[in-house]
Amino acid sequence: MVKKYLVVNRGSASEKYAIYTKEKCLGFLHLEELETGGEYLSTLYLGGQKEIKSVTKKDFENSLGYGLNIFIEKGIIANREEIAGIGIRIVAPGKHFQDDKIIDSIYEKEIKKVLPDAPLHILPTFEMISLLRKTLKKIPIVGISDSDFHDTIPDYAKYYGLPLEDSKKYQIQKYGYHGISVESILSKLKSEGAIPAKLIICHIGSGVSVTAIKDGKCIENSMGFTPLEGVMMATRAGDIDPGIIAMVSENLGLKGKKLKDYLNKKCGLLGVSGKSSDVRELLKLENSDAQAKLALDMYVYRLQKYIGSYFVTLGGLEAIIFTATVGERSFVIRERVCRGLEVLGAKIDSTKNNQSVGVNADISAVDSKVKILVRKTDEMGQIARDTINILGL
Repeated sequence: MVKKYLVVNRGSASEKYAIYTKEKCLGFLHLEELETGGEYLSTLYLGGQKEIKSVTKKDFENSLGYGLNIFIEKGIIANREEIAGIGIRIVAPGKHFQDDKIIDSIYEKEIKKVLPDAPLHILPTFEMISLLRKTLKKIPIVGISDSDFHDTIPDYAKYYGLPLEDSKKYQIQKYGYHGISVESILSKLKSEGAIPAKLIICHIGSGVSVTAIKDGKCIENSMGFTPLEGVMMATRAGDIDPGIIAMVSENLGLKGKKLKDYLNKKCGLLGVSGKSSDVRELLKLENSDAQAKLALDMYVYRLQKYIGSYFVTLGGLEAIIFTATVGERSFVIRERVCRGLEVLGAKIDSTKNNQSVGVNADISAVDSKVKILVRKTDEMGQIARDTINILGL
């Protein structure tokens, strides 16, 4: 009998489920809450076809049960007992989470310790693990680390300017995130021929990260101890002066969870624009709304700044890759980011770029010294491969 695996990737406003065998994806379900609020959408990818429909709030809140029922209804699995293993993306700081491993009682205990540190990811993931335990009893669950790939970041880039004794005692260091996405891109490049020796990958979605890769290994990632550090994102502040945190706490009366929610959920594109966290909406507004334009200008500038700094870190550059929702679909943002990169030898072909939405493409100009590529990320497939590898099934 062919073994089948359930892959789970849970976000703050989306739920992703898929069934894989060792060889391929049998079905992929994406549930999301629309930015307008109160509306929910289900997208099922099955056999090259896509089915989109509205779902109820109850279906969204019971997404695991809804997803399993869909997979059974479509004949992807005969029943829940047919699932041999489960893989789930883990976004959490701490050395315990820098490796892929089977989730046991010790693992769950460690997650509880860091629940407040990445509120957009850890709590929803912890709740899902508990639900999986109740719903799919005795089926092994593997935690796939979103930081594992970044374990090769050197110490001088990994540690912060804190007393080293404190950093080591409390495991305070740059862990980096979106490692699963980056690994999936490298896997594609390898299958295409070779991985460029000096490579920058820009994962631009709701969360944003820039990764510097030298000879196939990560030497820098813009995210840090938590996914809050780095480029300004949809609702996350990104890099800010630590003194601002104290000032905001004092003036707005925010502490603990409320302060973390403020920095993670009310800042970034949403906070600056005062209108939306969605790049598409801000692009529609920018000609008539100064704050929307400012938010996009800041967003692009910070991406350019990280790419420029990683050019130095790498000692040159052979290729830049854009991936994830915005990176794959927004030719406007790609063009704006690349406008400032010609000094690095990276020159975009506007015609190719404008024609490349949601597809793998080479959007480099003929005379560009640096390859500029668009590649579709496959986090779900990478989670499946890593899960199967850990379970050895």
